[in-house]
Amino acid sequence: MNRKLNSNSGFTLIELMVTVVIIGLVSAMAVPRFAKAYERMTFRSANREISSTIRLARSMAISNKDVFGVHFNNESKVISLFKKDDTSTLLDTYESTDSLIRADTVYGIFDMITTDLANNAISFRPNGSAVFTGGGNIVTLTSNEDLIGINQFNILASTGRVHSEGYYY
Repeated sequence: MNRKLNSNSGFTLIELMVTVVIIGLVSAMAVPRFAKAYERMTFRSANREISSTIRLARSMAISNKDVFGVHFNNESKVISLFKKDDTSTLLDTYESTDSLIRADTVYGIFDMITTDLANNAISFRPNGSAVFTGGGNIVTLTSNEDLIGINQFNILASTGRVHSEGYYY
């Protein structure tokens, strides 16, 4: 009985230090992977935001029986969701007289966003079809030490459907 009470079993200081060093090395190797995963997640999230805004404009046009659209402002890096108040003017333009529903700054993580839209805007009619001048394509690009990402959105004019495809390296 005395032997069990006087037993010195446990961890030595050296064993604890070796364990801490091993955990530190494994953590140091994992940090770069987390940075890459975070960059990829942020890029995908911003692209989903763009797609969601375009789909929301189409949905609002159908449900409210009015013309809604999305405008891409390359100078201020803002994507605006708007309601077209004067449908006698060009539908695929955003004018100061249109009602602004929402404005999002999502360009912060993009190095570049380009459109082949003549007026940088897409509008949707009450039947869901899209109105734009150009090819209906929007491309986002980001490039840094952790990620090279390209995402393309294509809007089909006849139905207003949005197709998105992304590539990440």
